[in-house]
Amino acid sequence: MSTIIKSTLKLTLRNKGFWFFLIITPLLSVLILNINQENNLAYYSKDDAPHISELSNLDDKVAYYRGGGEYVIKVYDACQSELSEYLLNKLAENNMFKVCRVKADGLTKEEACICVENDGINDRMGAAIYLDKNFDKKASDNEDNALTIYILSDDEREKLLIYEVGQCLGRIQAAAAMGKEETIMQALKEMDAALPKEEVSLPKDESGNGLTTRQLTQKTLVGYAFAFMTLGFVFCGIIVAHTAIKEQKDMVLTRIKLSGIGSYEYFAAKLIVSIIVSMMLTVLLGICTFFVDTDAMGMKRLEFIGMIFLLGVIFCSISLLLGSLMGNVMSANVAAFTLWSLSSMLAGLYFPLDYTTKAIKTLSYIMPQKWFVDGTEMILTDDNKAFFMLLCVTVAYLVIIISLGSVGIKFKSSDE
Repeated sequence: MSTIIKSTLKLTLRNKGFWFFLIITPLLSVLILNINQENNLAYYSKDDAPHISELSNLDDKVAYYRGGGEYVIKVYDACQSELSEYLLNKLAENNMFKVCRVKADGLTKEEACICVENDGINDRMGAAIYLDKNFDKKASDNEDNALTIYILSDDEREKLLIYEVGQCLGRIQAAAAMGKEETIMQALKEMDAALPKEEVSLPKDESGNGLTTRQLTQKTLVGYAFAFMTLGFVFCGIIVAHTAIKEQKDMVLTRIKLSGIGSYEYFAAKLIVSIIVSMMLTVLLGICTFFVDTDAMGMKRLEFIGMIFLLGVIFCSISLLLGSLMGNVMSANVAAFTLWSLSSMLAGLYFPLDYTTKAIKTLSYIMPQKWFVDGTEMILTDDNKAFFMLLCVTVAYLVIIISLGSVGIKFKSSDE
C-alpha cells in the first residue's frame, strides 16, 4: 500500500497542471479576500433596518434598489442639514419606500429638473425629490418651494409619499413655531418621543443567524475564496485520478491485485494521496493568508485554514471517485469542471438563493460548499458547534466516497 502511495505521489508531482492549480488557486483566493467592496458585496443582504441608501454621484442608477418591491425615491439633497436628514429618515422608516439620496452641493432647481428628465428616461423609480439649499428656512417658514416632488410612475403609492412629506413638513413647522431655530431639532425629538411606539415582530430568518452588513460581506468573500479553492481541489483530485485511469488501462491494477491488494486497499491508497494533495494546497493557502487581514475573513486564521482543509478532502476525494469510475481522462476533466461550476452555483457561492424555489434550496444542501457556508455563518456569530458539524459532514461524504469508489473499481475490474 505504501508503494502505491509513493508511486502515485511521484506521478502527481511530475504533472505540470498539478503545479499550476497548486499555486494559482491559493493566490486567487487570497486576492479575493483582499477586495474591499463592502457596500456592493452586501447589496443582496436582508436588511430590515430603515436607512438611507447613499449614492456617490448624480448619474448613479436606482433601478437596482427595486429588489424588494419598494417605491424607490431618488433625492437630490442640496441642503444636507439636520432637518433634511430628519425628513428623509422619516420617509425611510416607512417600509413601502426606498430612499436613495445623492448629496448635490450647489445644485439648482433648474439643474435638478434636467437630472430628473434624464433619469425619467434612463432609470426606473417611483419619484424624485429635490431639496432646496435653503430647505431649513423655507420649510420652517412654510414656503412652497422648500422641496419639489417629481412623480415618475403610475404607482398609487405616490399619494402616500405626498401625505408623508406633508406630515413631516407640518411637524417641522410646528417645531419652528415653538421657539428659536436652534431648538427645532430638539422640539422634533420631543414630539417624536411623545408618539406611540410601534413594535414590529418579524418571522425569524431561515438562517437564524442575523448577520450584520459587515459579516455578510465577510461571508461573501469567504464564499468566493471557497469557489477558487474548490477549483484547485477538484482538478488536483482529477490529476490523482489520472494515475488510477492509466493504471487501469495499462493493466497495472490487475498486477497489483495479483499481489494480494484488494479494491478497498487500492482505493484507500489513492484516497490518502488525495488527502496529502489537499493538505499541500491548504498549507500554501495558509502561507498566503499572512498577507490578508483577519478582519476581512471575520474569523481566526486557523479556523479558516481548517475549513479549507476539510473542504479540500471532500472535493479531492469526489474528483478521485469520478475519475476512477469514468476510466477516461477527457471525460474525467469535463466531469470535474461540471462538478465545480454547478456545485458552487447551487451552493450559493456566487449569488444568494433566498428567492429561489424550494426544490433548488433543497438541492443546495447536497453540495458540500453549502454546509461550509453555513459553518462560516456559525463561526461569524461565535457558534462553537460549527467545526463539529463540518467534521460530521466531512466524515459522511468520505464514507459515501470510499464505499462507491471501492465497489466501482471492483466492478470495473470484473468487467475487464
